[in-house]
Amino acid sequence: MRTPGSLESMLYPIRKRWYIIVICVLLAGIAATRYLYMATPHYQATATLRIEDAQDGMAGSNLYRDFDVFKANAKIQTEVEVLKSRSLFEKALDQLDFYVEYYRPGELKKEEVYHEAPVKVDFTITDSKFRTLTCDFRHTSGNKYSLTYDAAGTLVQKEGEFGKPLCDRGVCITIRRDEEIMKYHAGRMGEPWTFTLYSREALTAKLMNTQYLVKAVDKDVNIVKLYYTHPVPEKASLLVNAIAEAYINQGIEDKKTLAGSTVDFINQQIAIVGRELEAARDAIKSYRIKNEIVNIPQETEATYKTLGELEIQRVDLNMQLSVLENMSDYLRRNKEIKFSGPEYGTVIDQLFSESVSRLNAKMRERDDLLRKFTAENDRVKNVDAEIAQQKAYLVESINNTRRKLLFKQDELYLAIDEQKASFKGLPEKESTLQELNRNYFLFEKVYNFLIEKRTEAIITRQVNVSFNRVLESATVPTEPVAPRRDVIWGVALLLGLISGVMLAYFRHFSKPSVSTPEDLNTETSGIPVIGQVQQFRKNETAYKAFTALSTRIFMNNPDQRSMVITVTSTRKGEGKSFVSAQLARTLAAQDKKVILLDLNTYSPRLGEWFDARTGNGIKEVYTHQCSLQDAIQLTSIPNLDVITAGEAEQPVGHLVATHRTREIIEELRGQYDAVIIDTPEVGEHIEAIPYMKWSDLNLYVVRAESGRDELVANAEMVKEEYRLQEVYYVLNGMKERRNHTGYIAPARNKKLSNKKNTPRLTNLFMW
Repeated sequence: MRTPGSLESMLYPIRKRWYIIVICVLLAGIAATRYLYMATPHYQATATLRIEDAQDGMAGSNLYRDFDVFKANAKIQTEVEVLKSRSLFEKALDQLDFYVEYYRPGELKKEEVYHEAPVKVDFTITDSKFRTLTCDFRHTSGNKYSLTYDAAGTLVQKEGEFGKPLCDRGVCITIRRDEEIMKYHAGRMGEPWTFTLYSREALTAKLMNTQYLVKAVDKDVNIVKLYYTHPVPEKASLLVNAIAEAYINQGIEDKKTLAGSTVDFINQQIAIVGRELEAARDAIKSYRIKNEIVNIPQETEATYKTLGELEIQRVDLNMQLSVLENMSDYLRRNKEIKFSGPEYGTVIDQLFSESVSRLNAKMRERDDLLRKFTAENDRVKNVDAEIAQQKAYLVESINNTRRKLLFKQDELYLAIDEQKASFKGLPEKESTLQELNRNYFLFEKVYNFLIEKRTEAIITRQVNVSFNRVLESATVPTEPVAPRRDVIWGVALLLGLISGVMLAYFRHFSKPSVSTPEDLNTETSGIPVIGQVQQFRKNETAYKAFTALSTRIFMNNPDQRSMVITVTSTRKGEGKSFVSAQLARTLAAQDKKVILLDLNTYSPRLGEWFDARTGNGIKEVYTHQCSLQDAIQLTSIPNLDVITAGEAEQPVGHLVATHRTREIIEELRGQYDAVIIDTPEVGEHIEAIPYMKWSDLNLYVVRAESGRDELVANAEMVKEEYRLQEVYYVLNGMKERRNHTGYIAPARNKKLSNKKNTPRLTNLFMW
């Protein structure tokens, strides 16, 4: 049995009504199969493009980096929008034969075909307002056919001949046989066909829908994927490849157009820059001639060198003048003259050098004489006179040399000033010349640059190579992307399962019924199930079912020698009389002395079932028309007696609650092992209550498929209100294969008997 609140209890409605779930799943599967059959499959084709850097190009040419005319937004999203553009889509359609769609009508759906129709349709639009036209084609006979189409709400039918144009409604149609198809499928000509004609705008509006997707793989990666979904797989792949090719060709055309415009622009600039370059060259030439400029850097270097030499000479003269000044001062301050040291050799004058040498010689001679003679000696005096004379000559020589050096110094200063004066004009000339040269070099560089770029632009215009390329072309898809069979089946089965579970729970709680013992073991029920009885077929024995029930009854009361059992139900037709009679027969067969009391005076049936003679019954006992012993009748079944309801017209319901009922029970208990009382339904009559109060066991019969809430509520109310003890449910009319009555159904018994070495287990107490 189920434990209230357990997982088994919660899952019980599913287990009980599993057939609802199975039916829902089967219906969902049928619906999915029908949908998949009716739905038109769609196939998706994919192509992959690589978008090169618009600033570099394939070869990294500087042409596209240096000119703004070639610069484009390198962001991949820009190229995605270009691929989504209507103009590019129309260019792709112009390369395909999609302007006529062929359909083969079927019983349930119309299927589009491609290159499989037995005819080919060509058309020319004669009215700019034409958009689309759908025609039903039928081959009539020989070279003739008929077309049927809707013209402003009017059905029009026209006859035509193969190969001849048929004009109407702004379009001229020419239909020809497809000999290749006719060669292998000649019978298709007799089938009905439908074709639809589209203008460029109408076809673009139809095909350029949500089925066309352009996605960038990553914002930092120049890879773009094109997706298109169509019922015809070949059309999907052709359209994607055509869009990719149109995009590549458009890039080549744009490149050629830009390159041509660039060549023209560069030629104009070359002419302008050439004139400016020539003017700059003439300006430099005129300035050089005017200012007698050969080479300013070389002239400047020579001037600097000369000026350096003059400065060295000036320093040398200053040194010589300083030496002469020191010598003159020395001659004035000293009587004795003694020249020594290298500084006097710096004076560059021959007469001065000779005078200094003679004076030094006389001074050495005087020193030698003083070693031999005194200062008063004539020879010493003669030498002193010569020294004085030489000294005077030296002073004169110093003065002469100074004058020469001063004159030479004046000339040197003049030469230095002249050299410095020559530098005053050099910066201005050099600056002007540098400016002229700079302008010339600038124009020359621009001119050379334009020449180089013109060459690159001319080469670019002649090369039919796109910056972008197709990494992977679309192939004809073999598996549809919609509807996905696995997804449809999965969703359908899941919805069927969910719907079945919901219906099972809804059926269980909205209209609860009793089908198994578990239905009676609810959370609010305090009455257990003691047994269940299967639904018997005609002429089928009930012995096994009631053997299990009787065994369970006596197992629950092992010490009770004599037992009073009251059988009742909530309403009429639950099978309480049947259960009472069969239980009595079973107990009698078990060698127990049993009496069956028919207290159901409103609908008595036991007397008829046991073929008891008419006469005294329980009514007569209560009305004192006969004694209890006179009411007991024997049956043809050993150990089984019966007391019928009786024939008295006086009702006895008001007498059942008296002490007489207790006396009847006690008297019967003393004579029989089992007293079984069949009572009327407690939902309408009160007679069963006193007997249930004084009985040892009360069996509350519930027929399978009955309303559960009503039965449980009534049984609980009776038990609680009258404080009844030992009340048990008996489930009658079970339909399950294994009925839990203590044996295995014959079909399963046969199956188990065929298995060798398989023990047969029988549990009498498994409900």
